[in-house]
Amino acid sequence: MSPGEGSFWKLLALAAAAWIFRAVGPELYGTAALTTQLLAAVVIQAGLLLPPVRLACWTFLVGFSWDLLTFSALGHHAMVIGLTVMLVRSQRGWWLGASAGEQAAGSVLVAVIYFGLDRFLHLLEIRSWEWPFALSVNLVVAGLVNGIVSVGLGWWLERQSEPSARRVSRRLR
Repeated sequence: MSPGEGSFWKLLALAAAAWIFRAVGPELYGTAALTTQLLAAVVIQAGLLLPPVRLACWTFLVGFSWDLLTFSALGHHAMVIGLTVMLVRSQRGWWLGASAGEQAAGSVLVAVIYFGLDRFLHLLEIRSWEWPFALSVNLVVAGLVNGIVSVGLGWWLERQSEPSARRVSRRLR
Protein backbone atom coordinates (compact mmCIF):
# COMPACT_ATOMS: atom_id res chain seq x y z
CA MET A 1 0.00 0.00 0.00
CA SER A 2 1.40 3.40 -0.97
CA PRO A 3 1.62 6.22 1.61
CA GLY A 4 -1.01 8.19 -0.34
CA GLU A 5 -3.45 5.27 -0.19
CA GLY A 6 -2.98 4.85 3.54
CA SER A 7 -3.47 8.58 4.08
CA PHE A 8 -6.64 8.48 1.96
CA TRP A 9 -8.28 5.91 4.25
CA LYS A 10 -7.01 7.58 7.43
CA LEU A 11 -8.39 10.93 6.27
CA LEU A 12 -11.74 9.32 5.43
CA ALA A 13 -11.84 7.83 8.93
CA LEU A 14 -10.92 11.19 10.47
CA ALA A 15 -13.70 12.93 8.48
CA ALA A 16 -16.14 10.28 9.74
CA ALA A 17 -14.90 10.84 13.30
CA ALA A 18 -15.45 14.60 12.90
CA TRP A 19 -18.99 13.86 11.72
CA ILE A 20 -19.67 11.56 14.68
CA PHE A 21 -18.37 14.20 17.09
CA ARG A 22 -20.60 16.75 15.40
CA ALA A 23 -23.63 14.47 15.55
CA VAL A 24 -23.32 13.18 19.11
CA GLY A 25 -20.93 15.68 20.64
CA PRO A 26 -21.70 18.03 23.50
CA GLU A 27 -24.58 20.45 23.01
CA LEU A 28 -22.95 23.34 24.80
CA TYR A 29 -23.31 26.89 23.53
CA GLY A 30 -20.85 27.53 20.74
CA THR A 31 -19.72 23.97 20.05
CA ALA A 32 -21.28 24.06 16.59
CA ALA A 33 -18.41 26.26 15.42
CA LEU A 34 -15.89 23.91 17.03
CA THR A 35 -17.30 20.79 15.43
CA THR A 36 -17.35 22.47 12.02
CA GLN A 37 -13.71 23.40 12.54
CA LEU A 38 -12.70 19.80 13.23
CA LEU A 39 -13.62 18.89 9.67
CA ALA A 40 -11.61 21.91 8.52
CA ALA A 41 -8.52 20.44 10.23
CA VAL A 42 -9.00 17.20 8.31
CA VAL A 43 -9.56 19.12 5.07
CA ILE A 44 -6.27 20.98 5.57
CA GLN A 45 -4.36 17.73 6.02
CA ALA A 46 -6.06 16.18 2.98
CA GLY A 47 -4.95 19.15 0.89
CA LEU A 48 -1.39 18.70 2.07
CA LEU A 49 -1.07 14.91 1.90
CA LEU A 50 -3.13 13.52 -0.95
CA PRO A 51 -2.12 13.55 -4.62
CA PRO A 52 -4.56 15.46 -6.90
CA VAL A 53 -6.67 12.51 -8.16
CA ARG A 54 -7.12 10.99 -4.69
CA LEU A 55 -7.76 14.48 -3.31
CA ALA A 56 -10.59 15.02 -5.81
CA CYS A 57 -12.11 11.63 -4.94
CA TRP A 58 -11.78 12.34 -1.21
CA THR A 59 -13.34 15.80 -1.62
CA PHE A 60 -16.40 14.52 -3.47
CA LEU A 61 -16.86 11.51 -1.20
CA VAL A 62 -16.61 13.49 2.05
CA GLY A 63 -18.46 16.54 0.72
CA PHE A 64 -21.44 14.64 -0.65
CA SER A 65 -21.55 12.47 2.48
CA TRP A 66 -21.75 15.57 4.67
CA ASP A 67 -24.41 17.02 2.37
CA LEU A 68 -26.55 13.91 2.73
CA LEU A 69 -26.00 13.57 6.47
CA THR A 70 -26.81 17.21 7.21
CA PHE A 71 -29.72 17.43 4.76
CA SER A 72 -27.98 20.28 2.91
CA ALA A 73 -28.29 21.08 -0.75
CA LEU A 74 -26.32 18.53 -2.71
CA GLY A 75 -22.92 20.02 -3.44
CA HIS A 76 -22.90 22.57 -0.60
CA HIS A 77 -20.20 20.91 1.51
CA ALA A 78 -18.44 19.46 -1.51
CA MET A 79 -17.98 23.01 -2.79
CA VAL A 80 -16.80 24.32 0.58
CA ILE A 81 -14.35 21.44 0.99
CA GLY A 82 -13.22 21.71 -2.64
CA LEU A 83 -12.52 25.44 -2.46
CA THR A 84 -10.70 25.07 0.85
CA VAL A 85 -8.64 22.15 -0.44
CA MET A 86 -7.68 24.15 -3.55
CA LEU A 87 -6.53 27.03 -1.34
CA VAL A 88 -4.41 24.74 0.84
CA ARG A 89 -3.06 22.78 -2.14
CA SER A 90 -2.02 26.00 -3.91
CA GLN A 91 0.03 26.97 -0.84
CA ARG A 92 1.43 23.48 -0.19
CA GLY A 93 5.08 24.47 -0.80
CA TRP A 94 4.91 27.26 1.75
CA TRP A 95 2.96 25.13 4.20
CA LEU A 96 5.42 22.24 4.22
CA GLY A 97 8.37 24.59 4.77
CA ALA A 98 6.71 26.65 7.49
CA SER A 99 7.36 26.36 11.20
CA ALA A 100 4.76 24.85 13.52
CA GLY A 101 3.63 28.32 14.61
CA GLU A 102 3.21 29.47 11.01
CA GLN A 103 1.32 26.29 10.19
CA ALA A 104 -0.98 26.85 13.16
CA ALA A 105 -1.60 30.47 12.08
CA GLY A 106 -2.31 29.28 8.53
CA SER A 107 -4.68 26.65 9.90
CA VAL A 108 -6.59 29.26 11.88
CA LEU A 109 -6.94 31.46 8.78
CA VAL A 110 -8.05 28.56 6.60
CA ALA A 111 -10.53 27.43 9.26
CA VAL A 112 -12.09 30.89 9.35
CA ILE A 113 -12.27 30.89 5.54
CA TYR A 114 -13.85 27.43 5.65
CA PHE A 115 -16.42 28.56 8.20
CA GLY A 116 -17.11 31.76 6.22
CA LEU A 117 -17.68 29.84 2.97
CA ASP A 118 -19.88 27.31 4.75
CA ARG A 119 -21.96 30.04 6.39
CA PHE A 120 -22.24 32.07 3.17
CA LEU A 121 -23.44 29.07 1.14
CA HIS A 122 -25.82 28.07 3.94
CA LEU A 123 -27.36 31.56 3.93
CA LEU A 124 -27.78 31.37 0.16
CA GLU A 125 -29.34 27.93 0.53
CA ILE A 126 -32.00 29.09 2.99
CA ARG A 127 -32.39 32.46 1.19
CA SER A 128 -31.58 34.48 4.27
CA TRP A 129 -29.20 37.38 4.05
CA GLU A 130 -27.44 37.99 7.36
CA TRP A 131 -24.21 39.22 5.90
CA PRO A 132 -21.78 39.99 7.34
CA PHE A 133 -22.42 37.58 10.15
CA ALA A 134 -20.80 38.28 13.48
CA LEU A 135 -17.31 36.97 14.07
CA SER A 136 -18.06 35.50 17.44
CA VAL A 137 -15.72 34.52 20.23
CA ASN A 138 -16.76 30.90 19.60
CA LEU A 139 -15.47 31.07 16.03
CA VAL A 140 -12.15 32.55 17.15
CA VAL A 141 -11.70 29.92 19.86
CA ALA A 142 -12.69 27.19 17.42
CA GLY A 143 -10.17 28.56 14.90
CA LEU A 144 -7.42 28.46 17.51
CA VAL A 145 -8.34 24.90 18.47
CA ASN A 146 -8.33 24.03 14.77
CA GLY A 147 -4.79 25.38 14.39
CA ILE A 148 -3.55 23.20 17.22
CA VAL A 149 -5.52 20.15 16.06
CA SER A 150 -4.38 20.56 12.45
CA VAL A 151 -0.68 20.77 13.33
CA GLY A 152 -0.98 17.82 15.75
CA LEU A 153 -2.92 15.86 13.16
CA GLY A 154 -0.25 16.59 10.56
CA TRP A 155 2.52 15.37 12.87
CA TRP A 156 0.56 12.22 13.69
CA LEU A 157 -0.15 11.44 10.02
CA GLU A 158 3.49 12.10 9.12
CA ARG A 159 4.71 9.72 11.82
CA GLN A 160 2.21 7.08 10.70
CA SER A 161 3.46 7.23 7.11
CA GLU A 162 7.15 6.83 8.04
CA PRO A 163 8.35 3.23 8.23
CA SER A 164 9.57 2.35 11.70
CA ALA A 165 13.09 1.12 12.34
CA ARG A 166 11.80 -2.37 13.14
CA ARG A 167 9.99 -2.67 9.82
CA VAL A 168 13.06 -1.48 7.94
CA SER A 169 15.39 -3.90 9.74
CA ARG A 170 13.07 -6.85 8.96
CA ARG A 171 13.11 -5.95 5.29
CA LEU A 172 16.88 -5.79 5.23
CA ARG A 173 17.29 -9.31 6.63
